[in-house]
Amino acid sequence: MQATKNCAVKITYQLRTEPNGPVVDEAHAHQPFSFLFGHQNVLPKFESALDNLKSGDTFSFTLAPEEGYGIHNPESIIEMDVNNFANTDGTISHEILALGSIIPLQDSEGNRYQGVIVRNVDGMVTIDLNHPMAGKTLYFSGTVIEVRNATAEELEHGHVHDGTHNH
Repeated sequence: MQATKNCAVKITYQLRTEPNGPVVDEAHAHQPFSFLFGHQNVLPKFESALDNLKSGDTFSFTLAPEEGYGIHNPESIIEMDVNNFANTDGTISHEILALGSIIPLQDSEGNRYQGVIVRNVDGMVTIDLNHPMAGKTLYFSGTVIEVRNATAEELEHGHVHDGTHNH
């Protein structure tokens, strides 16, 4: 069976941000990555690179930043007063504002974001809202482990049920 719309696809992969650089993310055979093909659960160009592959096929492809997580946008770096992070009692937990910390944020319309603390100086916190892979070329390689028809329940829920997803 080939990977097409409404199939459950299970793969192993390695992701690098340089052609022969270190692996920055991977899915092993004992814990593969599964997704519902054709349901916008993965990057569109990632999915199209796997189109029509079948169990046992190997793959290797590159996604430019525009095809992956976008160009790093300097306008997505914001500054906030440290007092915006005060607890209800007025205290500030400086551990969560340490450099490199990932913090959850919400805008006035209720949209949720994650940001990375890139600076915390003189009462101002600088937060990068770009995806961590923004601006990076992505080099994927791996193997298709399984392709099968998705169940009616998987199609209804919009994701693969392989024991790794909770409801």
